Amino acid sequence: MDSIALASAYVATTQAQTGAAIQTEIMKMAAAQEASVVALLEAGAQSLEAAQAAPAPGLGQSIDVAA
Repeated sequence: MDSIALASAYVATTQAQTGAAIQTEIMKMAAAQEASVVALLEAGAQSLEAAQAAPAPGLGQSIDVAA
């Protein structure tokens, strides 16, 4: 192989490695974003459960319809 072919092969290999590294980082970022969305949804579900919890004792047992 001549030096131009070796240089071309090296450049192609380097570009492939760089592309793979970029793809890996993008996948990591996407996974982190998905984890953030899951955490947000879980927090929302817990908040909804707390809002729908049974009322304190003595509240909500009867409704005054005389008005």
